[in-house]
Formats: sequence, structure tokens, C-alpha cells
Amino acid sequence: MPRPRHLLIALAALAAALAASAPAALAGPIVPASGVYLGAFANEPGGITALESAIGRTLALDRSYMPWTFTGWANRVAPDVAAGRIPELAWSAAPTTTAAAIAAGSQDGIIKRAARAMRDTGTDIMLVPWYEFDQPRGHPRFIGGPKRVVAAWRRMVGLFRAVGATNVHFVWTPMAYDFGAHANVDARSFYPGNAYVHWIGADAYNFPGVPFRTQAELLNPAVAFATLHRKPFIVGETASLGSDPSTPAWITAYGAWAALHPAVKAVNFFDSISPKGNDFRLIAHPALLAAFTTLGQESDMQAMP
Repeated sequence: MPRPRHLLIALAALAAALAASAPAALAGPIVPASGVYLGAFANEPGGITALESAIGRTLALDRSYMPWTFTGWANRVAPDVAAGRIPELAWSAAPTTTAAAIAAGSQDGIIKRAARAMRDTGTDIMLVPWYEFDQPRGHPRFIGGPKRVVAAWRRMVGLFRAVGATNVHFVWTPMAYDFGAHANVDARSFYPGNAYVHWIGADAYNFPGVPFRTQAELLNPAVAFATLHRKPFIVGETASLGSDPSTPAWITAYGAWAALHPAVKAVNFFDSISPKGNDFRLIAHPALLAAFTTLGQESDMQAMP
């Protein structure tokens, strides 16, 4: 029996409302079927191509940092597409805006423009919004507490999905420290839910002035959280001081550690001097470069997109 036209219109409106309010559909998987993606933020002269030349292989991930109002998405990802890498883009909200502003909708225009631009690249992108969003109040990357970050994250993902940017894979990355017993804040309280996240990650460093820690000490609690949520795990940033004699062995230990944890699917090294002046460079320290080269030659660390 034919339905009245006004009923069809009402049903269509209801379906649209439900679609808008439902959790965003997830993009297709880019998780390696076996092995681990190896990548870097390569911030030495020559960038990632210089690092790849030094170690004799192409890396799977190319991490870089984008300000909130960045617009050159197509130009940024093009070299990675040509090289066969996945662009991993850490997108900073601070200091330009806050989680409260994003959740309230005042940043929708910026988010939609970015989403359309990333969609139009036609390539898989790992997007790391507001990396280390669990930094404390007063830190340059602080954008708000857990409830506000969760609300902002969900709104952002919904906007990306609304414009069809299903090639964008969302990487949720707090600090590894905040999963542990001595956390400043519980990283898990920032989690927006499985429907809004493709990868779970954490940033882990050996900093000066604190005890030197193994991968297990730094990262196991974060990996356990990813395993609980059945998400692939990425070490978003990791490094240890170039001047520390323990660092080369620590770098090569990543292979054995990852092999013990099936959830670990990507490891990214921070190849740079940090904003606080900590020297984590690889090429500038031959022993570190040799260790990274050895790690990259392990069969389990050679997964490529």
C-alpha cells in the first residue's frame, strides 16, 4: 500500500537525524596483516628521505606536526603517496583553540575544510588530533579536561564522516606515563569510545633526570588498554637521549618488545631536538643510527602499507 507523501518526508527526516546523531562509521583498516609499521618524525637536514637513505629502506610512516589552521594538506601528503608511506599528521588545537570551543561548534568551519581537503587527497591518512591532550593545565598543549576533550573529539569525528572523509584514520594518543601508577591524570578518562577511534597510541620517552625505563615499563599499561578495546596500538612518539650509552640497545629492543604484544602494530621515532632542547636525533648520533638501522632490518619491523 503506498505511503502518504508527508509520512515519507517525515521518515526521511528521522533517518537523517539518526544518522547525524549516531557514532561515526569507521574507515577501512590499514593495520598490517603481519609485522609492525616503522616510522619517524625525521627533523634533521634532508628530512625523511635523508633518514631513509641513511638506513637503506623506506619507512612505513612519516609523522609531522600541523597547526590548527593548516591548509596545505594535499601538498603535505603528496611525497608520502609517491614514496609508498602513510602520512601521519599530528594536528594541534592548542594554542589556537580549546576543546570547549570545538565541542560548542565554533571550530566547525576549520574542521570541515580540513576534512574535505584530506578526503580529496584520496589516500589513507593517520590523523593524530591534539596529541598528548592529557598534558596538565598550563602546558602549551592543554586544551581542556577529559569531558571536554571527549565531546570535542566526538564532534570532530562526526564532521569528518559527514563530509565523507572515510580515508582518515583517527589515532588517539595520550602520554604513556598517564596510564601508569604515577599518572598525573588517568589517560583512559579521555577516551571517546571505540566508535570514534581507529588506533590507540601513547608517547613514551626516556627523559634526562629520571630513571631509565624499558619499553615494558613505559608502555605495557597503554598496550593493555588497546588490547582491552581491541584496537591496534601505535607508539606515537618515542626516543631516548643520544648522549645516553643505554639508548642504542634500547632502540633495538623495540623489536623484541613488539613481538611480545600482538596489539603493537606501529612504532614511530622522534628524530629531532625537542622543544626543551633534548637531543633525540638519530643521524647526528652514529650509534643511534646504527641501532635504528638494525631495528629496521628485522623482518617483523618491515611491514609496509
